[in-house]
Amino acid sequence: MTSTAAITPEIINYLADGVSLAMAMLAGMKLDIFTPLNNGLLTTEEIAVEIGVRPRRLGPLLNALVGANLLTVDNDRFSNSDEAARFLVKCAPDYLGSRHQRDAMKWSSLLKTADSITSDSPQARLDYSTMSPEELESFYSGGYAAALAAGQELAERYDFSGYQRLVDVAGGSGGVAIGISVACPSIHATVVELPGTVPFTRDYVEAAGASLKVEATPGNVVEGPLPGSYDVAVMKSIIQVLSPDDARKALSHVNKSLVPGGALFIMGVVLDDSRLSPPYAVSTNLTFLNVYDEGRAYTESEYRDWLDEVGFVFLERVVTPNGTSIIKARK
Repeated sequence: MTSTAAITPEIINYLADGVSLAMAMLAGMKLDIFTPLNNGLLTTEEIAVEIGVRPRRLGPLLNALVGANLLTVDNDRFSNSDEAARFLVKCAPDYLGSRHQRDAMKWSSLLKTADSITSDSPQARLDYSTMSPEELESFYSGGYAAALAAGQELAERYDFSGYQRLVDVAGGSGGVAIGISVACPSIHATVVELPGTVPFTRDYVEAAGASLKVEATPGNVVEGPLPGSYDVAVMKSIIQVLSPDDARKALSHVNKSLVPGGALFIMGVVLDDSRLSPPYAVSTNLTFLNVYDEGRAYTESEYRDWLDEVGFVFLERVVTPNGTSIIKARK
């Protein structure tokens, strides 16, 4: 038996202290500290001039970012780490800095976990159909880079050369459809989204120069089959926001919109049947209980059962390095 005297609050302190570095990253992205450093080493005062703030309060943040391994410092001059240079500089093709808006929303909701459990209702409820235009723009801009990368990853992992008509179900910014269509010249993609979101989708598609390859049309996959007929469908981060009954309806309607033999790719947070892994799925499920009335991270077995019920054949589930999953099925 372990001696009580030998037990220290090591894990508790680690978790509590780790929040500060996460918040330092969030502030660094919001202030766009990393972009000016793309041109070389800068002092605190020089960075302050570049981002339009006074240097007095900036120094502690820069030092914290060094501790977070996002900056390096040499003789009081700061530079980006390799990872920050790749993902947090605005001109970088893999830029992720805009996600600070979504991360702030996520972390704010997590503070309400105990209250959501006590009240048995989400205390940071997220309803896409009632969000203001400003809220929608903030939400989708924060996730666009990740959606684009997800589409590119899907096209690299699977052979899409045999597909011509793709539907991105509840595709938000259209990032997934844009990423796939750029990688696969033979594909014409349609993003089906709620009417209030379609204008934002079209703006992202136009900004990406993909208007000839990607279109956006209004629709609600829970209420009925999608407009059009397709040979491949992608559902990213949609099933996890729905109740089990609505998840079945959505999958059934997608099935009806696919040609025989059509492929379905589900991307998102999926739990192993133990509900204890992957770690990212387990932790993200805490966010879901705070923002969705019914949605949550479902298990692989639950997905298998729903797919079988509505006429799909489950083919595989792949857990990606970032902890999300890709499920492939066939009509």
